Amino acid sequence: MTATLDIHLTPAEINQGITIPQAKSSSPVSQSQAQTIYDFLKARPELKKTLEVGFAIGRSAAHIIAATQSHHQVIDPFQEDYGSWGIKNLKQLGLEGHYTLHEKLSHEALPQLLAEGLKFDFIFIDGDHRFDGAFIDFYYCDLLLKPGGFVLLHDTWMRPIRLIMSFINTNRANYKLELDADNMALYQKTQAEDERDGMHFKEFYTSKSYARHHLTMHAYEHPHGWINRLKEGLKKLMKK
Repeated sequence: MTATLDIHLTPAEINQGITIPQAKSSSPVSQSQAQTIYDFLKARPELKKTLEVGFAIGRSAAHIIAATQSHHQVIDPFQEDYGSWGIKNLKQLGLEGHYTLHEKLSHEALPQLLAEGLKFDFIFIDGDHRFDGAFIDFYYCDLLLKPGGFVLLHDTWMRPIRLIMSFINTNRANYKLELDADNMALYQKTQAEDERDGMHFKEFYTSKSYARHHLTMHAYEHPHGWINRLKEGLKKLMKK
């Protein structure tokens, strides 16, 4: 049975209490994304066993702990790259005893957790963003996730993550997409069994997903370009 903690921290208090180093100001989970995670977990008190791949400055971890009131598992071997601000921030918030940090690469730590027989209700994947690394993270997190549990992918604007979503959507019938917004995608594992046979494969690289990615990247890299001008024009037409 998971012990319930006695933590009284709101998202506003967490955001006020953490420090974001200037050199890493563009990389952490945003306040709105952290709020979404907090609200989701707060509304589902049965989700207690949590795991996070990637730690960074600790914002998402703090929101997860505050929402679930439970001990949290985190994988991140790169805290030195962040000036250990994940560790420092959780200490500043009084959460230093409420999580376990595995300072190993995820492809080393995840199999170890699996070998220990651990299972989780909610897993947040925000580690390696290269396709092979992120795919391995999902592969092991699937094995660690309880039936009925949820896995949340971050940075869905990136082509490797969209490809993983496409794989799940086409090849994993036991996963249901619950949310695709604010640069995140939430899936629920609807049943334990993966019923694919050993020869199963459905093509998940599509021209539609490829075109969507490049349109998204063009809009991101050229905020005043034709795509965004078209979007703004359509918004104005909708208001008339």
